[in-house]
Amino acid sequence: MATHFIRNLSVRWRLLGFIFCLLLFIVVSGTGGLLGMRATKQSLSTVYNNHVKPMEELRKINDLFKFSVADTAERVLYEQITSKQAAVKVARAKTLLEKNVASLLAGNGNSGQGDNKWLSTARPLIIKAKVLTGDLLTVLQQNNVNKLDSLFADRLEPFQKNFEKTINSLIVGRINGVKNEYDRAEKRFVISQAAFAATILFGIIISIIAGFFLMRSIDEPLVRMQKALDIMMQGDLTQKLDYDARNEFGVLIDGFNRMAGYLEELIAQIQRAGIQVTSSITEIAASSRQQEATANEHAATASEIAASTNQIAATSANLMTTMKRVNSLTKNAAFAAEDGHAGLEHIDQTMVRMEEATGAIVDKLSVLSEKAGDIAGVVKTINKLADQTNLLSLNAAIEAEKAGEYGSGFSVVATEIRRLADQTAVATYDIEQMVQGVQSAVSSAVMGIDKFAKDVRVSVTNIRDGSERLQGVIEQVEVLRPQVKVISEGIEAQSQGARQISDATNQLNSAAQQSAESIGQMNITIERLQQAAQSLQKAISRFKVT
Repeated sequence: MATHFIRNLSVRWRLLGFIFCLLLFIVVSGTGGLLGMRATKQSLSTVYNNHVKPMEELRKINDLFKFSVADTAERVLYEQITSKQAAVKVARAKTLLEKNVASLLAGNGNSGQGDNKWLSTARPLIIKAKVLTGDLLTVLQQNNVNKLDSLFADRLEPFQKNFEKTINSLIVGRINGVKNEYDRAEKRFVISQAAFAATILFGIIISIIAGFFLMRSIDEPLVRMQKALDIMMQGDLTQKLDYDARNEFGVLIDGFNRMAGYLEELIAQIQRAGIQVTSSITEIAASSRQQEATANEHAATASEIAASTNQIAATSANLMTTMKRVNSLTKNAAFAAEDGHAGLEHIDQTMVRMEEATGAIVDKLSVLSEKAGDIAGVVKTINKLADQTNLLSLNAAIEAEKAGEYGSGFSVVATEIRRLADQTAVATYDIEQMVQGVQSAVSSAVMGIDKFAKDVRVSVTNIRDGSERLQGVIEQVEVLRPQVKVISEGIEAQSQGARQISDATNQLNSAAQQSAESIGQMNITIERLQQAAQSLQKAISRFKVT
């Protein structure tokens, strides 16, 4: 019954139940841990309040009685302080003593009857300490040293030693009690810790077991569906799954069974339709092959006609282009001849001017040559003068040498004159060389210009002859231009007619080719469709249907 109930639970409720159990376990574990920590805290608080704090109070009472009461009385006896000062100090100590005693008794009064037994030994001593403190205060207020000495020696000092001994004994005994209480608290903590760890371990084990069964309940239908899908992938569509639980997996498996049924029915319909499509494609393919053959014949005939008309049109177009070029060339030849004739006339005039200019240049160069000859004569005269000056300076130097010291100044002048005569001779020599170079260059230029003038005269004669012949060419070209124009117009009309025939033939050829291409494309499509139908039949044959 429980197993059937769990199987009918949805995955959502299973997961929620698993999460709820985990949360419940966490809450229980946390509560146990908190309770254990609370008990440990209470134990430690009890140890402090019932043992540690009373021991601190006893230690304070002992120190207060010893240092503020007994030692104060002793200091008065040794006259270290006055009775009045001691009375003030003892009164303050009495107040603090009563306060500490009240705190000690109040704290242990809240601890229970069992916890107050250990103070039964100290209670009479504490009361007696209060009485002795009051008596000491009275004696100090009376400022009676003898009574103070008697009180200190007989009662106060022995009581103080006994009181300290008793307090120390109680503290030692209570420390042992604290240790025992601590040991018990530690045992409780260890037990609580072990219980908490056991609870955690138990929860982990339960969680693992519950998780295992939960995953098993989820994994089982998934594995069954996976196996069924593997069989369906191999082509067997007759697989059906049985699952009686009413949960998500029941809905999923029911949908799987319905999908398998729909797919099986669809594959069967596709098989039947594939057979019909294959037969229809075969008939269409036969018809399209016949149409393709007819279209190819029409296209071939149209192609032959188009080729012939294209050749005629191309020939006419080439002839038309040639005649246009001839007409253009005749026009250009006429224009070029006219431009050439005008250019020749301009060249003739230019050559005449060049001939005149060369004659003028020859005349100028002749004058320049004569002037250079005159300069050469002057240079020769200067050379002669320099030679004579040099001789005169030499004679003057000789005469100055003869005159001795009286002719030293004249000797210097003669030396300078001779140096200037030498420089003049050198300069005139350079000028003579340059004049000779100029004369030689002028002579060469005159000869070259004479030759150039002769060439110019010959060129002028040739240009005039060429101009006359070019004029004859121009006249012949002008006669030829109207005839070329008439031939060009006739060829253009013939070319237009051939072009129209070619265009019509090309249109017919294009239509035939398009028809053939369409039929060819249709055949390709039919072949692809036939291949697809065969592939579909082959793919469907893998499936097993009822």
